[in-house]
Formats: sequence, structure tokens, C-alpha cells
Amino acid sequence: MARSLVILLLLFVAGIARADEPTPAVGPQAIETYLTRGQKLFDEQEYAGAIQSLSPVTRDARATRAQRLRALELIALANFIRGDEGAARATFERILDIDPGYQLRDTSGSPKIRSFFDALKKQLIPGFDPRAGADLEHAAPTAGTAGKPLEVEARATRGGERVFELVVATRRRGELGYKIVTASPRGDARWRARITPEPAAKPYVLEYYVEARDAGGAAVARIAAPDAPLEVALAAGGAEGGGKRAWYGRWYVYAGVAVVAAGVTGIAIAATRGPDAGSLPPGSVTVTP
Repeated sequence: MARSLVILLLLFVAGIARADEPTPAVGPQAIETYLTRGQKLFDEQEYAGAIQSLSPVTRDARATRAQRLRALELIALANFIRGDEGAARATFERILDIDPGYQLRDTSGSPKIRSFFDALKKQLIPGFDPRAGADLEHAAPTAGTAGKPLEVEARATRGGERVFELVVATRRRGELGYKIVTASPRGDARWRARITPEPAAKPYVLEYYVEARDAGGAAVARIAAPDAPLEVALAAGGAEGGGKRAWYGRWYVYAGVAVVAAGVTGIAIAATRGPDAGSLPPGSVTVTP
């Protein structure tokens, strides 16, 4: 009887210890899995499941700033759509604490969401005036192929008269810097940029953001951001068999070109000097292995 009581007591203490243990972090490899699952649930209008899937990312210290912001925005949007404006406000406040200039990635174009976020931003950020900027909408491409052109279009739904230039910044995931492509105006406050991602033998992710600028070059609107870009999954492709280097870019071709160039130079010099008397007697030939 006493032994049974001791075992029960040990199990009870172990249970308390396990309950007090912090929830393990999701880890760097699993963060993107959580984000992908949360985005899928959000797109399927499973908002409670999306919140549950994305919440661990917001608590994991190893998640990047961009990953945390992406998870927080989806959680805030899910709460707002569910009618829980208190939770949505608290989550949006966390976003603005991290990045006071944050631009929503939401592409639904919902005026209620935009008004809610702008009103909160105006309240929390001194000097913020939503009327001074512009609003952009953008139909994000879902996929593409490396080495083949990809078109990105955007339209100013508000403040189009303030937009002097629109650019699309792209980079391959893992790179630090962005390449800037200036979009062409198409009329009716629309712009289109034609981007050709670099060829690759393997699939990769292209990251990008869209930025509208005024006549002075200042940003007046942005879709996504340098540290929280949008993404396009690209299939392998491109010239020379999916990203192989062109023939003139290979080391042995460089060497061959150098040899040929040297030979041509030698012939030219010999032609200007005339025949060489040489070191062998006339009519003799020497062959070496």
C-alpha cells in the first residue's frame, strides 16, 4: 500500500514538472512548414486552424523578423475576419512595434481591413497620415520558370496621381541585395514590369516587393517589404539545359581562347618580321615525343 502511494506521488510530481516545462521551439527547419500550413489554412478559410498553426512561429526566437511579421499579419487578419477585433488590434500592435512603417501584404483589397489598420497606425505612429500616400493592389504570380520572363502588374487604387514611378525589387532567396526593375506605365494608374529570373538547374524561390515612388524618389506605397518580401516558386529552367553555363563561360574555353589569341598574335608578329633563319640545317627535321 505504501509502495503504491509512493509511485502515485512520483507520477504526480513528474506530471507537474512536465506541465511547467516551456513549449519547445519549433526550430528553424520547421518554421517554414508552420508558415506554409498556416497560409494554406487561411486560404481555405480555416481561420482558427491558421491561428493555431502560426502562433508557434511568433514565439520562436529563431524565427526571422520577416517570418514573425508574416505570421502575425495572417493571425491578425484571421482574427479580424472572425470578428474578434480586440485580438486583431493586439496583433497589429505587435506588428507595428516590430516595424512602425509596416505595409500590409494582404491582397484582398478589403476596405474594412485597410481602414482598421490605417486608423490604428494613425493612433500609434506620430505624424502618420494615410491620405498622404497611395494604395496599391497586385495579383501575385503563383509560379514561374527560371530563365523565362515573368510579368508583374500593379495598380494604384488610391493616390495614383502621387505615383511618379513604380519599381519591382527581386532577389533569389538567400541573397542579400535586390535587383530593381522599373515598371512601364500602362494607363489607368496601372504599371507592368517584365522580369527574367536567372536560369537555374534546380528550382528556387524568387523574393520580391513592389514600391511606388513620388517625383522626388520617396516611397509612397509598397506591397511587401525588403525584409518581408513576397515569394514565387520557380521551376528549374533557362538556356543551356536549365542553368548550365554557356560554352564561352567555361574555364577550358577561356584557356582555348587565350591559346588561340596567343597563336594569332605570334603569327602576326612573325609576318611582320619575315622568315626566321632557324637553328637547324636546311632539309633536317627533328621529332620529339
